[in-house]
Amino acid sequence: MGEAPPRPGFTPDPYGDAEDNNEKAQAVEWIPDVTVLHRMLQAGKDEHGNPWPPPLVTDTNRELCEQIGVFGGQNDDNRVALNAIPMRGKDLLGKGIDYSSTRMKRAPRVLCMVYTMENNHHTNIRAIRETWGPGCDGFLAFSTRDDPRLPAISLPHDGEEAYGNMWQKVRSIWRFVGTHYLEDFDFFFQGGEDLYVLPQNLRSYLADAIDDPNTQDFFGGRRFQQGSQNIFFNSGGAGYALSRATLRKLIDTGLDHPGCFPDKKSSMEDVFIARCLKDVFEIGLVDTRDEKGRERFHPFSPGSHYTWEPPTNGKRDWYEAYNRLWPPKLKEECCAPDSVSFHYMKKPAMVRHVHALLYNCD
Repeated sequence: MGEAPPRPGFTPDPYGDAEDNNEKAQAVEWIPDVTVLHRMLQAGKDEHGNPWPPPLVTDTNRELCEQIGVFGGQNDDNRVALNAIPMRGKDLLGKGIDYSSTRMKRAPRVLCMVYTMENNHHTNIRAIRETWGPGCDGFLAFSTRDDPRLPAISLPHDGEEAYGNMWQKVRSIWRFVGTHYLEDFDFFFQGGEDLYVLPQNLRSYLADAIDDPNTQDFFGGRRFQQGSQNIFFNSGGAGYALSRATLRKLIDTGLDHPGCFPDKKSSMEDVFIARCLKDVFEIGLVDTRDEKGRERFHPFSPGSHYTWEPPTNGKRDWYEAYNRLWPPKLKEECCAPDSVSFHYMKKPAMVRHVHALLYNCD
C-alpha cells in the first residue's frame, strides 16, 4: 500500500513522543481506509494474493490448539473456561446469521478502534490484525505513528503522549472518528491494544440493543461503580460502544462542552466520557448482561474470570468493589456464551491461542 502521505505541519517522530501543535483532528489530511482488513477477509486474500487472514491452524500445524498456560506449561485456564461456558466464535463474515428477528432487522455496521503505541505495531496490533480485527466492518488503530498497512494513524491532541493523559487522546479519537466516519457505521466500539473481541457477537448484540442507531442513543459496555462513590462508567479495558446518534451529539457539542472536561488531563478516559454523556446529554449506562445475568463485556481474560473468586477474611478486591450492585457470577456462569470482549490479553500469543480455540480447534 505504500506509506501514508505527509500531513502539512506534521513530521513523523521515530520515538513516538513528540507533540503535534495541531489542535483539531479535522486538521489531519490523510484519512485511513478502515475497511481494508474486512475487504481482504471477504476476498480471502491480501493485496499480494496470500491467504487472509494467515491460517493459525493447519493439518500439519496444530500447535495453537495445544494446552498453553498463561505463564507457559499446560495449566490452560482459557481453554477450560471456553469449554465450560461454553463459547465458540461465529463466522467472521456472518454467514448463517439471521438478523430478521432482531430490533434492527439487519446486521449493524461496526467500526472497531484500539489505542496503542508505535512499539506495539508488530506485536499486539499485528495479532489483532491477523485474528479478530478483520471481522469488524472497519478497524483502525490510534497510535503514535502512521502506518496505513495496519491501518494506524497518529492524531494530535492536547498534552503529552502518556497514560496519564488518555482522556485527551480519547477526545481526539472521538473527534476524528465522528468527523470522518460518522455516516459510514452504525456503532463505534473502542478499547485498548490488549483487547480481544468476538466481532459477530458484538454485531449480534448491538443489532438487538436498539431499533435505530441513527436516532437512538446507546452507550454500552461493562458497567462499573467507582468504589462507594456515585460514579458509574463503562470499563475502558473491556471496551464500550456508542451509537451513531450518541457520537453525533458528542462531536457536535459534547467534546468542547464545559461539562465534558475539555481541559482535563487524566488516565480515566472511561470515567470522564461516562460523566460527560450522563451530565450533559442524560445518556446513561446499559445493562449488557444476558437473560441469565451473565456478563458479555469482560475486564479480564476468559481464564481469569473463570477462576476468580470473591476475597475472604475481609480482604479488599477492587473488582468486587466495582461490581457491588451486580455481583460477578462464578465459574462457567462468569461469562455469557455470546460474550463480546476480553481485556488483559497482553501477549500476542494469547490472542492467537484464544482465537484458535474459538474458531479453529474443534
